Amino acid sequence: MHTTPRNIHALVRILKAPTDPPSADGPLKIDIANDAWLDASFGAVKKAEVLVEWLLGALGRDGKRDDKASGNGPLSNPKYWSLLQQTLSSSASSVRPLKTWLIPLLHRTNLAGMVKELITFSHVHDVDLSEVYVPARAVLAILWPLAEKRVGMDSLIECFAAVLGVCGPWNDIKDGLAWICTMVVASYRELLGTFGNKKKLYTTFLSIHMPHWIRTLSSSMGSQFLNTQSSREDPLSKTPKQLHDTIYRAGIDTLFSVEGLKQPLDTFFDALSRAGADYGFNILPGLFSARLSAVNRFRNTLFSSSSNSTSSALAIREAMRTDAMQFWESCWGVLLSDALTTESGVQRTDAWAALVGMLAVIESERLYTPSSTIRTGDQNTAVHRDTESTLISARGLALDAVESAGQAWNSSDMPTVTLVVDALDMLTRIDYELVGDELHRILRAVVNLPRPLSLPATDAVQRLLSDLLEYHAKTRTVHAYILTLLSALSSFSLPKSVSSQSLPLPAHDVVFSPLSSHLSSLTRTLRVALTPTQSAELGPAVMEELRRVRKAYAIERGSDQPSGKRRKTFIEEGIPAEEHIDVSGARGSKCHSLAAAFSLVARVSGTVLASLPSHAYVHDAQHSGIVCDEVGKLGWDIVWESIRHEQGEPQEVAPQNQDDSKVKKRKKRKRGGKQQDPDSDDRLGTDEVVASAALRFLYDVRARFVRIESSPMPVTLGQSDVLGGDEIEELLRVVRDESTTAELTLEIIRALFAQVSQTRGFQHAQASTIIKTSIDILSRNFSPQSRWCGSSAALTQENLGVALLYVLVDRWLGVMDVVAPEEVLQKFASLLLSIPLEQPFEVTDEFDRQPSSHRDISPYNILLLALRNAQFWELRNMRSAFLTFALKQTNPLSSLSPPSASTGNSVPDKFELVRASKVYALLMYVPHEYFTRTSRAELVKRAASGDVAICSVLWGVNDGGEVDSPQLGDGGCAMDMDKEGSSEVQTFRELCVRYLTIFRAFLYRMGQFTNGLDYTTSRAYVEHLLQSPPSSAMSYALTKETLNLVSFQLSTLLRVQNPDAVTEAIDTLDHLLAAEPLADLLSHGPRKCEFIRSVAFRLIECLREHHTPESLATVIVSALKTLYEYFAPVLLLEEEELKTYDAFALSEHVEARCYALSFARWLGIDVTGRVVPIGTKLTNMVMRSALQSRSPLVGVKYVKTCPGVLALLFEELRCLPDISNLEYLETIAALYSIYGTEMEVRNALDIQVVKAARELSIDHFAHLLSVIAEGIEDPRLPVGRCKSLIHLSTMLLHDTPQGTLKVVQTFVTRCLAAFTGRPHLYDGPSELKEHYLELIAKHCSDRPAAVRSVDLGSIWSLLSKILSGTANHDTATSFSTFHCIVSIADSLVRLRRDVVIHTLPHLAFVLHRLLLITKRGRPQLGAKQSKLVAGTLPSWVSPSQPLGVAEIRAFSRLLTALTVKTVPPTYTTRQHTAVAAETQKAESLAKPFAKHVGHVLLAYIDCMNDSLCVLTPEMRRELEPGLFSLCEMLGEYNRDALMVSSLDSGGKTIMKSLWREYEKQRYVGKG
Repeated sequence: MHTTPRNIHALVRILKAPTDPPSADGPLKIDIANDAWLDASFGAVKKAEVLVEWLLGALGRDGKRDDKASGNGPLSNPKYWSLLQQTLSSSASSVRPLKTWLIPLLHRTNLAGMVKELITFSHVHDVDLSEVYVPARAVLAILWPLAEKRVGMDSLIECFAAVLGVCGPWNDIKDGLAWICTMVVASYRELLGTFGNKKKLYTTFLSIHMPHWIRTLSSSMGSQFLNTQSSREDPLSKTPKQLHDTIYRAGIDTLFSVEGLKQPLDTFFDALSRAGADYGFNILPGLFSARLSAVNRFRNTLFSSSSNSTSSALAIREAMRTDAMQFWESCWGVLLSDALTTESGVQRTDAWAALVGMLAVIESERLYTPSSTIRTGDQNTAVHRDTESTLISARGLALDAVESAGQAWNSSDMPTVTLVVDALDMLTRIDYELVGDELHRILRAVVNLPRPLSLPATDAVQRLLSDLLEYHAKTRTVHAYILTLLSALSSFSLPKSVSSQSLPLPAHDVVFSPLSSHLSSLTRTLRVALTPTQSAELGPAVMEELRRVRKAYAIERGSDQPSGKRRKTFIEEGIPAEEHIDVSGARGSKCHSLAAAFSLVARVSGTVLASLPSHAYVHDAQHSGIVCDEVGKLGWDIVWESIRHEQGEPQEVAPQNQDDSKVKKRKKRKRGGKQQDPDSDDRLGTDEVVASAALRFLYDVRARFVRIESSPMPVTLGQSDVLGGDEIEELLRVVRDESTTAELTLEIIRALFAQVSQTRGFQHAQASTIIKTSIDILSRNFSPQSRWCGSSAALTQENLGVALLYVLVDRWLGVMDVVAPEEVLQKFASLLLSIPLEQPFEVTDEFDRQPSSHRDISPYNILLLALRNAQFWELRNMRSAFLTFALKQTNPLSSLSPPSASTGNSVPDKFELVRASKVYALLMYVPHEYFTRTSRAELVKRAASGDVAICSVLWGVNDGGEVDSPQLGDGGCAMDMDKEGSSEVQTFRELCVRYLTIFRAFLYRMGQFTNGLDYTTSRAYVEHLLQSPPSSAMSYALTKETLNLVSFQLSTLLRVQNPDAVTEAIDTLDHLLAAEPLADLLSHGPRKCEFIRSVAFRLIECLREHHTPESLATVIVSALKTLYEYFAPVLLLEEEELKTYDAFALSEHVEARCYALSFARWLGIDVTGRVVPIGTKLTNMVMRSALQSRSPLVGVKYVKTCPGVLALLFEELRCLPDISNLEYLETIAALYSIYGTEMEVRNALDIQVVKAARELSIDHFAHLLSVIAEGIEDPRLPVGRCKSLIHLSTMLLHDTPQGTLKVVQTFVTRCLAAFTGRPHLYDGPSELKEHYLELIAKHCSDRPAAVRSVDLGSIWSLLSKILSGTANHDTATSFSTFHCIVSIADSLVRLRRDVVIHTLPHLAFVLHRLLLITKRGRPQLGAKQSKLVAGTLPSWVSPSQPLGVAEIRAFSRLLTALTVKTVPPTYTTRQHTAVAAETQKAESLAKPFAKHVGHVLLAYIDCMNDSLCVLTPEMRRELEPGLFSLCEMLGEYNRDALMVSSLDSGGKTIMKSLWREYEKQRYVGKG
């Protein structure tokens, strides 16, 4: 049996035994050591030192064993590391210092080798080290800082190599291992900075470690996994992400040291290419950026400089730029150029990503010198020529890749396409001249990209087009860009291998194209960047391009129809039928391409012409510009030609009286001919596409003149734009034809509505026919389940109805209201009301598999658009049709029995009840002013009847009076539902509850508008409401609406001064009393009367807020007293009895007791002596529960009881005069301070405080504020409770009782003294400062009369302390603190100028500090420099998160307020008010503050003149109004004095610049 050694010598002998275990059958040495350590009786002084020495020796020897790979040694045994952790932790707190004996021991231990082996073990498959890393991390946190300075570079290099060997999949690395690896690599980086032979280290790293380093980092560099900024992390918070960053920075420091930068680039790239092209691409941008930073850091060492400082800086900058571009050229020549070639047909995404990253570095650092230096003939531009050639080569490869993607239309190439387009965009940003000569090719390649593009590809194309447009806008060449864009669009072509029928989207679609957003940018640019001459020349050029594309399509369409002779030639020449079909298919594909090209050109042309200024349009061709007649003639010529060619008709207008039978026969022949001609399948629809595009073009240009207010009416594009009767009839025949495409149908209807609207449409002879035909087509094609993406090119017969309804509702409701016959409006209203008012399920878009309900238009969206449109309700005829149809739909409800009927209600048909009830969901959107008196009364009556009917259904009452069980999932109801699926079908019960809620909400809304309902039916209806549906059917919304309606009905009965109304009110109160609202509460039974009890509580609230006993009849007051007698037993419950209740029951009892006391107080009943106060005892129980609980406050047992207890405290304080007021007030403050720390609970408490604050007496209010002030002053109070008390005081001061001005002033003065003089307040956390600054800000803005001159000193002193600089800062900036300070100063300046004028030096100091803290440190400051900048900032401003533009804007408004003239309010007696108003005049602080302006301006000059800080241009621009106000107050004399006495040369320059800008905008009185 083993015994623990009793002395230190025995322990040493056992641990130094040659075998393990020391005895054959004994325990292992580690177990013996553990037992000795845990044995409390073994109290040797050096026990820990002996164990540490043995453990380190055992761990060190384990790395030298031959069988270490098996993982059975001490290094992989968690017992060794755990014991070592315990011994070291115990020794750290011992009497003998740890460093005294541990450092010599570490000198004899190879700790680096131990760590290396520990890291290497993580690759052994059979060894689980998850339990080793946690104690090993703690051990090395103690040992490594003591030993790392004696670890050599060779050992650290070996450890670094071990780290590179284990860091592969970053997600699999445990945190403990990551921390150990990070510690080792950080030590390597630190030693690298002082290592002498960096050249040898550089060579070793390139030849041995660089391949492993690149493979380790390449997996995550492409996804921007790391942050390249170097920082010294906290070693206790290492993670795999930080390990990745540390490894990356260690490699960068090794490669790009001074010695490494002096080595030839060829050596570096040879090693990089040997490392493997499969891994090196992702890291190239990071290497490029890191090398550039290193060269910038060591620029004075790498590049020689001359004596002239200016020329030296320029020369060094040019040398750095040349060196960086040589690195780029080497990257391009060695790695990128071969990988980006498209000869193999396989695009490397990582290579393109590397190219984009490197181009981004060139663009951000402005490394490329524009090619204009090459054209100068300078002999030193050879390097620039090489650079330009590489960039042009990159452009060529990118263009080839985009063009090949456009020909393949393969969705698998989309990631590469995104990167290729990004590369073109980066080249555009670097220098437009690199891509300018290939602009047409770029636009053509982008236009031909396959659609729909993925979201990243779309964003990339939009960025490219935006940058191209931005350049042309800056150079005022937008007109040239537009013409190039139109030329590129006209070159659109489909791939020969792709059929137009197989495309996921029509080729001419714009909505799913990057052109969609680009057109809006083009519109904005055209309105600001075109000169008058360019505007006049651009229009005709656009028209000419449109004619050219139309002509090309017409020629191709004519050649696409082989005549009989040509068909015969094919046969005679022996051409096979298959080749004949191929030739026709190719021609059809070309015809489709030209049709799509015309559609795209027409869309862009319409946008351009609609965006031109009005002076670009002329009335005749003698002037330079666009002739309106030519636009209309061109558009309609294309329309008629395409429509008649598609129909196979001669191109002439058909007679209006043409026989319909002949038309039908011709259509039949036409359809038969299409079916018989197999060569025409690919050609179908091209004419309709062209016609649709032409109509859309005319609509866009015509909209240009609609926007001109002075344009003559009617608005048309010449005589051709005015259609005759025959032409309109022909268009109507086209839209009636079911074979017409949906796109053309929509465009024709829109064009016809434009004709009706713009060409004196209200007298148009065929207006009613046009609208009737449109509504017929809408009814035929409409489905509530269909959706439309918004693209006219994507229209089908299934979604044509949705698109047409959207167009009519969005644009043409006014035309329909005036022109449409009544029956048409009725039909339109019925269709609109047939849409279910429910949000449809989100449908995934079939193109990019993303939820598309945010983009698609559904009938639900259109219905909401109509119901929320003010114009819709202003249209008299439309509104009348809507209400008429609503009355018609709700007609079944009129046959039901009203609530006041004495006969039993019959159960209505379920189908009729559901259909009639649906209408009220829509009526909730109708503004109540638009109901006629008759319709409102009828709808209210029917709603009440429907309410009764639905309740009958919910109760399951049959005609025979039998009660049914609840029926779920009524089959008839499921047929009426809009959602399908077993889990989505609403049960009939749920449907009834929903419509019952809507009925009662509608009745309450109508009652509020009419300020009352029919009191003759109120009693019966209230009795019906009190008989609520079963509790299983009651929802929160239904309960809320029912309570609102009951309280409104009761208020109506009580308000009406009529004997009959009094009788009805008494009967209603008797019915409420008979329902026994407190029965379940008093009998401790199950909860059955919650709803009735809520009604009684609502009645008490209504009486307390809107009535007094004197305003009611005596009999009603008597009935109310009878009701109070029923509440009286609640007041007799003892405290001990209440303690037996659970939390929910206690909450209900507290609420009932509070309402009972309030009811007694309203009735004037004295309850003193009959009611035992229990508020303080309940509060102590509730607070004790919160203080003893360790869970979050929202999970405390009595959290929901707390608001009721607070209300009970206030009520007992008002009703029971014999209680101790001070005790109650202290309890109120304590309760709020504890439970007010959580926002959810605080909101409920705030409601009770707001209700009770106005009703407190002056003494109670003063005592409560005194208690709060004592709590705020107490330094022992936790910060959370102190914040709650400050918030409570803010709520109390917001709405104070009358006559408490002096009380408020005393409290504020006391609080200000505490905030200024108590360190736990002015040095407290930022959240606490926010609370009391908010209190001061609201006090100064809401109650300026309470601000006294004695308070100003405390306010300025407090603000000065808060704004003072400090060395310790929060991690995040408190922006609300800044805004509160500005609000305080602004309120005092605007509202209390009379008291501020005596403290202007203090105001100037606060403004000075506010301006100083708005500065931010420059990027890439050193540690000491950052510390200097941070020392000037207050604690609540984080140096890493400086103040922004919003704060500067608020401060500028404060400075501007100094010059605003105001009249300070006078608070005198009423008889002296008029005299005081006459004697006072409006003044500002400009004149008295002029002496102090210089001190404020010095802060701005110091910020601008500080070499370590910067004010961004956006901040300076926002600050200008305030600075100009200061300059106005300063004056020229004080300005000169300031410049002479206080400014150096830099400050004088800044002051002169500021004054120059001020002079530019100053008004000098000349005009």
